[in-house]
Amino acid sequence: MSRHKQDYYPTPEIATQALLEREMFAPIVWECACGDGAISKVLEKNDYKTYDTDLFDYDYGESNQDFLKFKELPFTNCDIITNPPFKLANDFVLKAIELKPRKFAFLLRLAFLEGIWRKENIFVKHPPTNVYVFSRRLTIWRGDQAIKGTGTTAYAWFVWNSYNVSYTSKVNWI
Repeated sequence: MSRHKQDYYPTPEIATQALLEREMFAPIVWECACGDGAISKVLEKNDYKTYDTDLFDYDYGESNQDFLKFKELPFTNCDIITNPPFKLANDFVLKAIELKPRKFAFLLRLAFLEGIWRKENIFVKHPPTNVYVFSRRLTIWRGDQAIKGTGTTAYAWFVWNSYNVSYTSKVNWI
């Protein structure tokens, strides 16, 4: 199967719900790669207000908003939760670190843990506070196709807290 041109893979509801059962966030959450609103809809069901942006138009949120070009958070007290395009995952993490939200959570392939560059430029300097690994693989499918089959890729929520002064990470299983 070929990859979606814009890396559009909506997040299953169970993935977002699992995160919310383990972490609390600011009352306003910025979903900066909102796609069709899959994450935001779960957040709203759980009484969070959302600010939804995406570079592309998927009929949800504000389109033509490039997260990587933002100079500051859209609200003083907002956290970030997103499933970024994997090809831009490094850039998204570094941008979130630069924007300094109190907390941010990214749904990423577990393979995000690999690599010398990531080790040196992300994990050593800015370790996540928690990594929540899905024991059962998620079924994440291209946003423009019907779901067929089950998940074949391991995913985890990577959560960074600005108050993680110990520079340690805890790995948990969902």
